[in-house]
Amino acid sequence: MRRLWVPLLFLWAVLFSPLAAERIRSYDTLITVLPSGALDVRETIRYDFEGARRHGIFRDIPLTVHVTHDSPAKPIGLEAFSVTMDGRDVPFKRSGVTSQSSGEMARYRIGDPHSRITGIHTYTLSYHVRHGVFPGSRPDRDTIRWNAIGTGSNVPVDHATAEVVLPPRLSQAEVQARAYVGPYGATDTRRAQIRWPDPQRVRFATEHLAPHEGMTVEIDYPKGLLAQSGDQWAPGALDGLLGSWHWAALLGFFAYIWQYVQRRRSGRPVDSYPPRYYPPEGFSLLESGLILDKFADKEDFSAALLELGALGYLEIEAAKDDHDPLLRRTDKAPEETLTPDQRYLLETILFPGDRKIYVVGTHSAETLDRQLGTLNSMLYEWSVSEGYMTEDPRKARSHFLFRAGGVALLMGALAIWSSVRLLGVDTVIFVLMATLFIGIGVFMLINALRTRAWSGLLFGVMWLGTSLFGFGNMLMEANLPRILTSPLILIPLLAAAVAWGYRHIGLLTPRGARVQRALLGYREFMRRVEQDRIRRFLAEDPLYLDRGLPYAVLFGLQKHWIGLYDVLGAPLPGWYAGDVHHLDDFTRTVTHEMTPPPSESGGFSGGGGFSGGGGGGGGVGSW
Repeated sequence: MRRLWVPLLFLWAVLFSPLAAERIRSYDTLITVLPSGALDVRETIRYDFEGARRHGIFRDIPLTVHVTHDSPAKPIGLEAFSVTMDGRDVPFKRSGVTSQSSGEMARYRIGDPHSRITGIHTYTLSYHVRHGVFPGSRPDRDTIRWNAIGTGSNVPVDHATAEVVLPPRLSQAEVQARAYVGPYGATDTRRAQIRWPDPQRVRFATEHLAPHEGMTVEIDYPKGLLAQSGDQWAPGALDGLLGSWHWAALLGFFAYIWQYVQRRRSGRPVDSYPPRYYPPEGFSLLESGLILDKFADKEDFSAALLELGALGYLEIEAAKDDHDPLLRRTDKAPEETLTPDQRYLLETILFPGDRKIYVVGTHSAETLDRQLGTLNSMLYEWSVSEGYMTEDPRKARSHFLFRAGGVALLMGALAIWSSVRLLGVDTVIFVLMATLFIGIGVFMLINALRTRAWSGLLFGVMWLGTSLFGFGNMLMEANLPRILTSPLILIPLLAAAVAWGYRHIGLLTPRGARVQRALLGYREFMRRVEQDRIRRFLAEDPLYLDRGLPYAVLFGLQKHWIGLYDVLGAPLPGWYAGDVHHLDDFTRTVTHEMTPPPSESGGFSGGGGFSGGGGGGGGVGSW
């Protein structure tokens, strides 16, 4: 292990030490406030390339600002940019980039693309900002708020200063000066030193800024002393509607889903049911599973195989090795008491014609999926024709998806349009992609835990971890409060509401509700496991545990039920060749075969601005 770490550390040092060595020796910002409220900004950056050879530096400057989390971005009026290097003119090129937290930015690539430099160089940047006044700490005050050092830089800053020169109408007596230092969203005011060289100038200074740390300065003063006012950023009626309509719409959609489902589902479930000691008579396990949750789940089929084994129609060989489970047909002739779904499963899916052996995991996924679809249709049609459900749950769910899903799609489209106006198109695309990939990972984990598929669980963890790693850094740099309060939050919440409604659709008749209560009572008994009572049942029926085992799998209580064989000294099922304590391995294998794969089945910030809104920021780096 030690030998392995040595070359890895050497490789890391070779690849990343040039980037880590670069630093900004000093970053000095001079902000001159004009009587109009506009700003003249001059930045002096002493950049140390050290051993790296670069064309020069780049400077990202945000072009817009969000005064509040739910307000759209508005331009600050950046213009008249110029730059020198070591006191001489230097070429630069402007392009547009987008930050998750700062929105649209101007990127200035400063330097000659045909030559490279190294060592320490001093860059002086000058530009004009037309709108520099923002809402103050109170309604009667305005603020000059500027992100003097943005949190978008990936190099450390040894020493940083910001000096604000006030116009004649402002002086130390009228203003309150503050500075915030740290990563995006920081509210720490202790790291900056503030002093007044004279009543018209205030100077802020801080030391040792790590990469992605910034400094925001604020000059808070009584409203009306400058030509501009923070009221210029006040959102209009449309802006306010775009930033808040989704909360009322979301509550209305939740109410709609709730009312829709309540009209098309059985009565409210209760916490407990009178225990029953046997399953309802005259029902197959698959019929019971459909009445229990209104779904013909593929996960129920492994329990249906155990039921056929308990009835004496097949034997299961499930040795815990590399061999696939094997089902062997017995000589017992089908009886008239077999339900249509049991007969179809036995004679059409497992053992058609003269076949006597079925090896799990070796059959065509397309054929099996088609046969299972036919079996599902038989079950759903039976539930209606025999009077256990008022309508086919598949049709009810399709109708629900058409109506509720249609409304959700319209609301989602409106949410995306509103969010593009509030956040920018690049931020919206990024958030949707992150939500999609992370959502897929969460779904994989939930599905793997539900089906106890540990290989799927491992893949889900890897997918989710990769997604979080890929999007995590950008998520940390993004303005999460603004994103989480924007209409984009509707997308996952609408999807969750539709998924909840889809799972609960299905109205049982009074007859079906009685059968469901009986099943829930049997499940309640299995949970409690009254050993003395079960011991008496075994005395009357030695196969009592065997007959209950398929239902234990249906209810997800198999480990609980299998433990009774050992506790009560009951013989293990004779039709199951293998360690019944590892029954989960068998059910996972069956579920995996009956669930064909999909292919076969159908860095920047506005810096500071930590008290809400503010110009400036961005970042600095080399190229």
